[in-house]
Amino acid sequence: MHARTTFRLAMLANSFQPLLNDCKRSIETGWPTRVVDEAEVLSWDRSALASTGLKLDGDLAVIDVDVSEAALVAALAGALDARFPELFRRGLVRHAGGPKEAWIARVDAPFRRLASRRWYRGSDPDDPAVRKHMVECFGSLGTRQFAIDGPHSRDRSGEVSSVYQFAGGASPATTPRASLPVLPKAAYAAACDLFDGIAAAAGLTAVKEARARGESAAMCFELTADMVVETRELGTMTVAELERLMRARQAREASTVRCSGSFHDRTRVRTDWGRYGLGIYDTMTETTWHRRERAPSARFEFLGQLQARNPFP
Repeated sequence: MHARTTFRLAMLANSFQPLLNDCKRSIETGWPTRVVDEAEVLSWDRSALASTGLKLDGDLAVIDVDVSEAALVAALAGALDARFPELFRRGLVRHAGGPKEAWIARVDAPFRRLASRRWYRGSDPDDPAVRKHMVECFGSLGTRQFAIDGPHSRDRSGEVSSVYQFAGGASPATTPRASLPVLPKAAYAAACDLFDGIAAAAGLTAVKEARARGESAAMCFELTADMVVETRELGTMTVAELERLMRARQAREASTVRCSGSFHDRTRVRTDWGRYGLGIYDTMTETTWHRRERAPSARFEFLGQLQARNPFP
């Protein structure tokens, strides 16, 4: 039996739901609604995939510190520790190589997602080389999973370049779920607010929202690949799975999929395919949600507006 299988079985015994991952992506179809048991975990022992995910269910919650500057991470950890010391005393700290961390605990009132603003250093936020820093908190109402053990990323040759690991040996495989601290929902909101203050004090600049850039207020670029939607026809799908489906359908005929989304608090949505690829349209707010990485740059929008005013002959 592989060590990764032993790790997953120990997770299960500690009342956590393990997932079979390819680096950060869960590969099992229907994972958001599936209840994993020992037999399924044992069947994964034959798989070459060495990464393990943790499904956020029930009262589990994660503070995802997607921050590449160690000093900012340390400042946020210190500020949170002063207000909610149980987080680091009994919670779990997952590393993924570099300063970025994920802090895992429980919450007294499950939620979907809370987030800070996105921050950067430099003069051009649209430069791909400029790192963005953000804190996001995820609860079980959003149907989310986090890779926690095994390969995190690979280089161009396919070799593992970084791995997921836990600080101090405390992990879901060694820690009963019931022993994790239960923090108030306000603690997760505070993590986002505190980081906004820390980033501003450190001289970072917040990436302006779409409306401030002059884009349509009816467009939101916040979808990620593993966010989940509930389709009427095909059951639960991740955004990545739905994107593949829509791309295949577009090759044959224009079509739409009726669905409801757990990626935000509205439920009456439908999909379409357009300029920014997959779009999930919320009929209640008249907002179309797109993949985060498809957000147009400010330069692109400026050139588009300029061309609209002075069309080329």
